[in-house]
Amino acid sequence: MRLALGLAGFLLSLEAFACGYCVEDKIAATYDHAVVTRALERGQHLAFFHVDGPEPRTQATRGALEDAASMPGVEKASVRISPDMLTLSLAFDPQRVSLAAVVARLDRKLAARNLSVLPLRIMQRPADLTSVKR
Repeated sequence: MRLALGLAGFLLSLEAFACGYCVEDKIAATYDHAVVTRALERGQHLAFFHVDGPEPRTQATRGALEDAASMPGVEKASVRISPDMLTLSLAFDPQRVSLAAVVARLDRKLAARNLSVLPLRIMQRPADLTSVKR
C-alpha cells in the first residue's frame, strides 16, 4: 500500500517539472527579478522572445544575440539569454523605441545567422505579462 501511494505521489509530481516548451518555462529561463524591478521603476518594458534558427544553442549565437540587442532604447545590462530554452529577454524604453522596431532590428541583425525572434510576452507593469498581438 505504501509503495502504491509513493508511486502515485511520484507520478503526480512529474507535472511540476518544467517541460521547456511552454511560454511560462521560456520566460522563467531569462526572468531576473532585479532587472524587472529596475526596468519597471524606470518606466521601461520587458520583452521576452523565443529564438528560432538552425543552431540557436551555440556560443557564437549567444554572442550574436548580445550584439543584436545593443541598440538605442534597449538597456544593454538587462539582456538575458537562455540558449537551452531558446529564449532572450531585454528591457527597452517605449518612449525611444517600439517593440516592432526592436523585433525588426533583432531580425535584421540575426538574419546572417539564419536566426529570428518571436515575441512571447511583454511586461509593462509588475506581474503583468501581456500577450503580443500580431
